[in-house]
Amino acid sequence: MLRCAIVGVGRWGQRLVDSCQNLGQSFSESLHFTHAVARTPEKYENYCAQQRLTLLGDYEAALADENIDAVVLATPHSQHFEQIAAAAIAGKHVFVEKPFTLNHDDAILAAQSVCNAGIVLAVGHNRRFLPAMQDLKTMIDNGELGTVTHIEGNFSGPFALSYNPSMWRASAAESPAGGMTAMGIHIVDTFIHLCGPIAAVRAQSLGHVLDVDIDDTTSIMLNFENGVSGMFSTLCATARQWRIQVFGTKGWAQLRDHHVFDTCFNDQQNAETKIYSETDIEFAELKAFAEACQNGASYPVTLEEAVHGIAVQDAIIDSAQSSGSIKPIAHHSTWHPAARDEEVFPAPRVGGSV
Repeated sequence: MLRCAIVGVGRWGQRLVDSCQNLGQSFSESLHFTHAVARTPEKYENYCAQQRLTLLGDYEAALADENIDAVVLATPHSQHFEQIAAAAIAGKHVFVEKPFTLNHDDAILAAQSVCNAGIVLAVGHNRRFLPAMQDLKTMIDNGELGTVTHIEGNFSGPFALSYNPSMWRASAAESPAGGMTAMGIHIVDTFIHLCGPIAAVRAQSLGHVLDVDIDDTTSIMLNFENGVSGMFSTLCATARQWRIQVFGTKGWAQLRDHHVFDTCFNDQQNAETKIYSETDIEFAELKAFAEACQNGASYPVTLEEAVHGIAVQDAIIDSAQSSGSIKPIAHHSTWHPAARDEEVFPAPRVGGSV
């Protein structure tokens, strides 16, 4: 069983732990959370006692603990790179919440560091584990939609309406281009998964209603290397929505809210809808991470895809800050595992807080 430390015990860190165990009892033999790291441990004493977690206030202490096999990072975006690099030096496997890093250069260095260390790194793009998403991918690959010509998406929610300036997510440094790093990066990963590498983007990101220093409405147009076009939006001041729609020469398919799957082919007058059962995609992604660490199984999000996703994120942010100019995705294929750099990875700047 993979012994994990949750790093960052806020709302989402607790969600990850709760998906895998209850009152300290694991739901599977794959992994078990044994430790927690929090910047202010006293805030989480009750929760950690309930889940039987040894509570630490220092990330370095977790990395030095021989009873911890892996760290699960649910920390501010800007901390991911240094925490991944430190885990690589310590020889700990890493599961990191999206975004992988906040810029492409750090993504390349982080990927290189884990390859050099021979550890597993998994990025938490949980929508990959939706059964409906897997069926959509199979439908595309089997040619059931014909030649894919276009893809659209939206991931939105109201969460920023309750932000105040003291929250780390409420700053443009942690949340550039509005909901891009919180929600839009999931759409980027889905697009890469379904349609392949992205060649160029054009974006705008606007602020209308929020009292904090982030945009609320972001929209992006994309060109894929294979000629497919795409567009998506992400809003953080409206009701929740999650949608992906793929158009092909034989018809279209749409996934709504994770489990509602619509299809319409050229010989149909009306779309048909299939409802999937709810599934715990956080448990599924963490179980896949554990299997990659213990059995050498392939984690569905490859490091190449994770690095490319951050290159796309960089281009979107750059375009939004440059009056919507078209930005090519630079050097998206400059890193791959076979081209590893065997030089010693530089020591990261790691403090005791998370």
